[in-house]
Amino acid sequence: MLFVLLACRLTLAAVMTLAAVAKLRSPGAFAASLEGFGFVPERLRRPLAFGVPAAELLIVLLLAVPATVTAGLVAAALFCCGLTAVPALVVARGTTVTCACFGAAKAPMGGWHIARNAVLLAAAVLGSAVAFAVGDGIPGEVPGIALAVVAAGLLTTLTVFVDDIAALFRSPVAAGGSGR
Repeated sequence: MLFVLLACRLTLAAVMTLAAVAKLRSPGAFAASLEGFGFVPERLRRPLAFGVPAAELLIVLLLAVPATVTAGLVAAALFCCGLTAVPALVVARGTTVTCACFGAAKAPMGGWHIARNAVLLAAAVLGSAVAFAVGDGIPGEVPGIALAVVAAGLLTTLTVFVDDIAALFRSPVAAGGSGR
């Protein structure tokens, strides 16, 4: 079970680090994307452009420090609830908003983003359940650690590149836009 916990911790830490760095590299793009949501007041956009990545980095720190792993997983679960609710609200309202979760993007939020965030939420909840059940230690067997690292790397890659993966499943458009 500690291998599952390690994979969840690594996945959440990697995804949140990448998301925070992307937002901090382009806070204006993230703040601008908040405008499209329709429910974020203008006076909160700039503070959120720095507050959201700060929260992500705080969660990463909590996940990295052995004494605060469980708190980090619970914080990640609560944060991921919000991350899942935002695209769900956007889709429910029929609003077209680009996802600036990992920097400036062209793809509008949709079901793929909800699914991505739900997977992260599931990782946080699973990790929390394991931490509460068996503790939050590090497993001692190298093959299991390697498998947890590979699993986390794969899940992180799938999470970060969800827009590109979603594009693979869209219908191709022929040159010239005729759709043939």
